[in-house]
Amino acid sequence: MSYEKIDHIKLAESRLATQYKESVNLIAYIKKLLYESDTLEQVFADIISKRYLENAIGVQQDIIGALVGQPRMLIDSSILSYFGFEGDANSQSFGDINGNTIGGRFRSVDESTTANRSLTDNEYRLYIKARIIKNSISPTSQSLSDFIRFLFDVDQVIIVDGKMNYSVQIGRLLGPNEKAFLANTDLVPKVAAVGVTYIEYDGDDSFTFTGVPIGKGFGDINNVETGGKFSSLIN
Repeated sequence: MSYEKIDHIKLAESRLATQYKESVNLIAYIKKLLYESDTLEQVFADIISKRYLENAIGVQQDIIGALVGQPRMLIDSSILSYFGFEGDANSQSFGDINGNTIGGRFRSVDESTTANRSLTDNEYRLYIKARIIKNSISPTSQSLSDFIRFLFDVDQVIIVDGKMNYSVQIGRLLGPNEKAFLANTDLVPKVAAVGVTYIEYDGDDSFTFTGVPIGKGFGDINNVETGGKFSSLIN
């Protein structure tokens, strides 16, 4: 649902009688009168738009989280990683301007890396989305595929069933904290008493064997750009 804001000043000017449309003083007076109306209109627009999860921040997110049963407080913040130097536990490198799957964000001075801490707005939005979906679906292959597609905004999701386990192959390279979300939280629907393995691959540049319509073959030692990238296990 979108909210169409009213530009009160522009609307008032359009309703002026012809003989007053060039009146500088009258138009200035109208603008002064309606300035607060436009300010209040923006408040109304925010009330509508910030009720939606994609736009919600701060307290608005807290309210949505409370409604669906997902607190902002993360019990074990050690599952998340940040930028750090080599040798530090859970540390990541600098990021890459061309993609958000590489590197970690900087940690603020009051963020804990081992105990409880509040999720940031971007992190919390992912957890709320997952909780909303998990509250309303059963862990079937199709529902799990739809869950992954929606949550990580990915087109290619392949689920391979085994006897006592199954694998979920995700056609996008995930960021460090997205991987931690999959491997270390209870928010992803799972089949009871059945093991699950998560695998990531580059949906546009992956290695595949002959017969698969997407992907590439082995590379050329003289030209690394000719081959596809191998998939990797998410731990």
